[in-house]
Amino acid sequence: MAMVSEAKVNGGDMETPAGELLPALVEKPAGLPPGKYSLVGWDMDTTGRRLIDEICQIAAYTPKQSYSQYIMPYGDLNPGARRRHNVRVVTVGRYRMLKDTNTHKILKTKSEISALSDFLDWLEKEKGDGSVILIYHEPRRLSPTMLLEALTRYKLLDRFKSIVAGFTDSYALAADKCKSTVKSVSLRVLARVLLDADSLSVDSALDRATAAYRIVEHLAQGEQQEVGAGGEGTAASKDMVETARLWARPVHTELEALANLKKLLERQNTFRPVFAPLLRSAKPERKRVTQLRRLLADAGLLYDQIRDAWQEQKLTGLEKQLQALSVSAKEEDIKELIEIFDCHFDPAKEPKGPKPRVTNRNRATSSAGETGEAEGSTSESQKSSPQNSPNKTSNDVAAEDTSQTVAAPEAVAAAN
Repeated sequence: MAMVSEAKVNGGDMETPAGELLPALVEKPAGLPPGKYSLVGWDMDTTGRRLIDEICQIAAYTPKQSYSQYIMPYGDLNPGARRRHNVRVVTVGRYRMLKDTNTHKILKTKSEISALSDFLDWLEKEKGDGSVILIYHEPRRLSPTMLLEALTRYKLLDRFKSIVAGFTDSYALAADKCKSTVKSVSLRVLARVLLDADSLSVDSALDRATAAYRIVEHLAQGEQQEVGAGGEGTAASKDMVETARLWARPVHTELEALANLKKLLERQNTFRPVFAPLLRSAKPERKRVTQLRRLLADAGLLYDQIRDAWQEQKLTGLEKQLQALSVSAKEEDIKELIEIFDCHFDPAKEPKGPKPRVTNRNRATSSAGETGEAEGSTSESQKSSPQNSPNKTSNDVAAEDTSQTVAAPEAVAAAN
């Protein structure tokens, strides 16, 4: 049975263009060398899907104990993140607080650096004499990239590498083990089919971390054994540790993906003169802009190259430069890019915007989130209270036009 083309970010289903291979499925993980490992389910909520977005909850789970901490971000959650996680930033007098939109209660929070330090303290106790493997469930592999970026920002990366050996994505494992039995390997479907959890909540990072751990536990034990047969508080079995080890990606692999992602973002940012005005249009047009800009960045093209080609040979030069896209892009994409660039460089022509693609509105979307948010979105309090957030660096401001929901960190995301 063919696997449907679908993505799931932090529990919410997100449509993926037909034929696009998800980052988690591009290649089988290299695995980790034999050794002593402790398994920890892990997930986190963020204010958005861009590399510069902040963590607003980080959680971890083992059968013995769990860890969960909300974080007070400097910025606000964008609309998609608010819907997925059911939390929002509110201002009460002079103070900003994080509020649960379901219970309407104010959440106890810490700063990002304090929460990450506590998280590492907790992991250090769990690792014992070996190393930790973090288990999560995500097709686009954005969470490890964003976690490593946050750790680097606060100079905690070296300590993290001394504790954690790698990341195991239960999405890739389930896609391999269950491809003949289920059409979708989203967290909700797997929880219903494998764990008999008909109403799994995916709003909280702790719930998703728990589900990811139990899914790997189930797949490692096999169909003949009952999941959790050892009882609450039982450590991971040898089979589970071995399965997680074989499907793990080492930390250095994710760091390479992060470095490649930053290079891709730099290439994308060179096209700001062309695409920045287009990002102020409606959401369908913004989504189309990010798709076209990503095609250019993936092909290794830069704005200066396109400009020089147009100055030398006009349309012929543009066509030659954009031939590099023929492998990854459709003919209509290339024609649309040629038209956009030609109108941008020729002062006699009126600038053209992208043509939004018609989507199937009858396709079901997840109640846990939106079907892919376009970049450039701002939250309500960001519009009304810009003084609440600290000044960003010039690099951050430049990166805000860059989408964080890219298809593949390793292809290097990322960005929406």
